[in-house]
Amino acid sequence: MSQGNNIRGLVTGARRIARAFVHELRLHRTRAALPDGRPRVVIFPSRPPWDPASNLRAYCLLPELAKLGWRALVVPDPLTLRQRLRILRWERPDVVLMQQTRHLLNRPRLYPGMPCVLDADDADCLDPRHAARIAEAAADAAAVVGGSRFVAAWLGRHNPNAHVIWTCTPARDGQCLVPPTLRRPILAWAHASPLAYPHEAALVAAVVRKLAAKCAFEFWLFGTTEAEAATWLSPLRAAGAVCRAIPPLGYAEYLRVTAGCAVGMQPVCTENEFSHGKSFGKVLAYLQGQVAVVATRAVDHPLFFRDGENGHLVANDVDEWVRALHRLLTDQAHRERLALAGARDFAARLTTGVHARLLDPILRSVMRCPGESGEG
Repeated sequence: MSQGNNIRGLVTGARRIARAFVHELRLHRTRAALPDGRPRVVIFPSRPPWDPASNLRAYCLLPELAKLGWRALVVPDPLTLRQRLRILRWERPDVVLMQQTRHLLNRPRLYPGMPCVLDADDADCLDPRHAARIAEAAADAAAVVGGSRFVAAWLGRHNPNAHVIWTCTPARDGQCLVPPTLRRPILAWAHASPLAYPHEAALVAAVVRKLAAKCAFEFWLFGTTEAEAATWLSPLRAAGAVCRAIPPLGYAEYLRVTAGCAVGMQPVCTENEFSHGKSFGKVLAYLQGQVAVVATRAVDHPLFFRDGENGHLVANDVDEWVRALHRLLTDQAHRERLALAGARDFAARLTTGVHARLLDPILRSVMRCPGESGEG
């Protein structure tokens, strides 16, 4: 058994080395195709491109930063520290952007002499297992960026050069959408892992059960399967709600499916400490797809939503949620007005182009001077 485990370990290690080598070769091919010049930024994402946070706050930024004059390069997460340092020596960036600290190599002190901007969009900092490491990374960074006021404030305790940039997503590519007035009455909770948030899940269940007695609609629960959600969905169905579980989807498909819904729910229950770090990650699909939004009046939501104009803001009271949802599901003109206003505000404030324009001066402010040397 021990010999078998050793062999499997050697094979796994060899595959990991080979994968990192292939990623580096591809990265050099990408580098060769980039236009020369300055300024230059190297981005270290914490996860692969199919991870939503890494996709939206690292990979999607490349073309937008290029429009602003940057030579931008994303270094895939499998690369080792030695490979990262080699890339930095060859690329000679002016600044490094580190997307989250979930990747253990996203620690500025590993790259002495290189100004690093630390970007974080969740409340990992509240986890005792990670808090000290994140605090260290924040203190060592030249600047820190939080995806919400809460995260930026926490990082700001360790680094005064702190900024807020909400999570954004690319603008819609021009595909035609079914107008909000012509959509079936589909109510969505488009969460990536809904049942992992018990406070929000309990609120949504109570709202859907009560709403089912007032009007006809379909309820779509994203991020889970029928088998996983059967027990949770059972009382909703007993109350008369037509329910559908939608398993995890690739991001493009997630956007496409969400855009077929009429109304989207964005509950945030701050009884769960980690929910304090939420901003707009889960609501972006609604806004991009012209889906009318009802959101909890909490976290950063009131800084974007204007109740009754581009969405509805409610307290976490079942009756308030039911009233807002009922009106949107049954009053098509009201639904269209809010959905289109939300989409316009999304285009003005929550697209990746906006993210890049807000990030650009932060990166430039900490760039090392031309000719300045350092490790990497």
